[in-house]
Amino acid sequence: MAARRGFFVFLMAALFFASLSTILFELALTRVFSIILWYDYAFMAISVAFFGLGIGSLLVHMQKDRGEQRGAGRLGRLLSVPPMEPAAVTKKIIQYSVAYAVSVPVFIFVITQIPPDPSFVYLFYLASSVPFFFVGSIMALIFFAMPRQISKLYFADLVGAASAALLLDPLMRGLGAEPVLLFTALLVAGSSIIGALALSRNSRKAGPAIMTRGQKAYSAGIFAGVAAMLVMGSPAMAAAIASPGALGADDFLKVDPGPNKGLYWQLKNPQRFEHLSTQWNSFSRIDVTRQVLFDNVDTTGDSPVRNTRELANIIIDADAGTPIYEWSGEKGELGWMRQYMDYTPYEIAKTDKALVIGSGGGQDVMMALAGGADRVTAVEINPTIVSTVQQYAGEGSVYGRDDVELHVDDGRRFIGSTSEKYDVITIKLVDSWAAQLAGGYALSENYLYTTEAFQHYINHLDGGDSMLAMIRWSFELPRLMPVVADALQEETGKSREEIASHIVVIEDRPGLYFGRLDDTETYYPVLVMVKATPFTEEQIDLIRQKVEDGRAETIMLGSEQTSPPYDMLFSTGSIDDYNQHVSSVMGINPAVTTDDSPFYFARDLVPQQMIILLATVLAISAALSVVLVRHARRMKDRSKENGDSKARNAAFVMFAIFIGLGFMILEITFIQKFLLLLGTPIMALTVILFSILLSSGIGAYVSGRLFRERPHKAVFVSVPVLAGMILFYLFSLPGIIDSSIVMELPARAALTFALLSPAGLLMGFQFPSLIRMASFGNGGENKTTLLWGINVVASIVGTVLAALLAMLIGFNWNLIVGLAMYAGAGASAYVAFVASRRYANQALPVAGRK
Repeated sequence: MAARRGFFVFLMAALFFASLSTILFELALTRVFSIILWYDYAFMAISVAFFGLGIGSLLVHMQKDRGEQRGAGRLGRLLSVPPMEPAAVTKKIIQYSVAYAVSVPVFIFVITQIPPDPSFVYLFYLASSVPFFFVGSIMALIFFAMPRQISKLYFADLVGAASAALLLDPLMRGLGAEPVLLFTALLVAGSSIIGALALSRNSRKAGPAIMTRGQKAYSAGIFAGVAAMLVMGSPAMAAAIASPGALGADDFLKVDPGPNKGLYWQLKNPQRFEHLSTQWNSFSRIDVTRQVLFDNVDTTGDSPVRNTRELANIIIDADAGTPIYEWSGEKGELGWMRQYMDYTPYEIAKTDKALVIGSGGGQDVMMALAGGADRVTAVEINPTIVSTVQQYAGEGSVYGRDDVELHVDDGRRFIGSTSEKYDVITIKLVDSWAAQLAGGYALSENYLYTTEAFQHYINHLDGGDSMLAMIRWSFELPRLMPVVADALQEETGKSREEIASHIVVIEDRPGLYFGRLDDTETYYPVLVMVKATPFTEEQIDLIRQKVEDGRAETIMLGSEQTSPPYDMLFSTGSIDDYNQHVSSVMGINPAVTTDDSPFYFARDLVPQQMIILLATVLAISAALSVVLVRHARRMKDRSKENGDSKARNAAFVMFAIFIGLGFMILEITFIQKFLLLLGTPIMALTVILFSILLSSGIGAYVSGRLFRERPHKAVFVSVPVLAGMILFYLFSLPGIIDSSIVMELPARAALTFALLSPAGLLMGFQFPSLIRMASFGNGGENKTTLLWGINVVASIVGTVLAALLAMLIGFNWNLIVGLAMYAGAGASAYVAFVASRRYANQALPVAGRK
């Protein structure tokens, strides 16, 4: 009994660390993909993870079946019927753990050798799935080993995943993405090896040895090798050996940006750019570079001249840049900023108070101070950017000034929580991909560019000449202008023709904003100014003169000029014509972005990457289905199923599919909806994932205690209650978030946990109940690995389906789809229950009656 208990503790520990490592690896992988490829591909790391996990589980299932049929002496026979031999299972777990530890550094090396181009995306996915395959095999073995303890095992699984949400940010900040990947190898291999050694010591006299001396030495060598790579690749060691010619694991296993990234070209031109540092956190990589030459300086000299105005340039996820300027703090030194196009709003509006959303390196804060602002509120979502500015700017940092109030927060959450009014609100090239929300688990869109957001901005203007000033790119205008128009119309109550007088749009040309010297660019930045009141003639004349002096172009100039196709947007009865034009002629999605569907950056109704991903996961799912069907036919000679038994097993499969789809659709929808309440991606990741995963784990444990012998009842009780809660979220969440957004962060985090935990608790009931239903009363046959594999594969489709449906029908309808999935699971459980009772009644005469 003691040996059995020790074996169970070993399984719990191994599963905990395997699950923790899986989530850490998956979320770190989203960062790696965003650096090598592009932000659109980071979200696909979730599907890669589920693909590897599912393949590993299904392979274990097929090995088990073949072993039962052939009486093989390998894994199949050892897994044939529970209770299993602990030594055999432990050995196999160790083998898979060591294989995982080896696969991680090999994976990192391989992806550094694949050309960093989206054309090779499937090679990246294939390489990425290998570590997940080994950890999926470990999980399948553990679940199969003790199906009667599935509730406790599933609890350990989900608590491990929840712990990863807490550990990710400190690990990413302390180590970086590549070392975090290596660290997962140590967690998986270390927990298995240490646990096996403890088991071996306790069971020397009770059975066969778990590990031979050679196996112990081999495992210890692998563990030590990965540990050495982790130490050599750590930031501390990199700093210690930072000398010419010094090489460490940091060079051998370093992920570099692809050629579609701006940082790539800077690293390729060290004579023009100096790379100063790299930092990571849970949602971005921050590089700091410095341009060392003026454009007009001879580059052949021995002593390059550094640009003395720009101290450094912060590059977010290897592409989005924000400069840090040297400044003594005297406003009189900022006269040079008046030549910039985005100084125009300060020439129109008398500015006492300014709000800068996405303050970055501080340039926009300096612009506001140069424009006469007495008080500037700076909102920056990424704390690493703030610390980087303070590091390189020193005492000249804008974030250390008394007249600058800094908030590390999401801009939309901040403006929704304050009652302050501003003379100028600035939002300059703040991109959702620059801060991939929730580490890739949430969709890569924020709430800055929705109709409701623009209503907030307009509401926070202080009347008179106050204005919202935005810098975006010219190709985005067909998406942006309808959002601005809808918000203005809603807030002012004016017609489309009348609100045109509130808007000015200028397309920048060389020499006015970025200082380009030719007209070879294919797209340009645009300045969009939106006033609470109409622009006056004097203001229009001032803007027209500045445009002429700067060789820019006007797209909208109040009521005086509206260029096509926007003339259709700001005239009565032409909205349909505008939508048709931008859709058919320009090939751009005309849908207005709202909080329910905030996909501003999705220029297509369904992005090409999403179509490719959906086709890929459907093809994978179809291929796996074919493999499973053929496998089942091969096993048919030992099957004695009647009609009721087949119906019951089909119902179990459908149950696994429904909860796999439903869990991911609801989880991703919950994450996106609560982002607005929590604000920063770090906090959103920690609180939302932790709440859902921990409560689901508790639900798994509770279901085993309350409904251990009646798993059907656990489903019949939990699914209707969960459906009611989903309907509650559908109708109540917007009001709760609006009223709670002003609360302090601890209170908002507690509210999120309180709101999400009941749903997570009930979602956690389902999988353990399924395993108990399928394993008991099934002739002793253990279908754990099959059903877990099917559930994981369904989750692949669920992640993509959640994103696709949100783009097509919005997140509110996603809740309804999630409800439908769990209703389908409840119906499948009922079919299985009825079929099981019929099967049991038919089996009674065979067993005999008393």
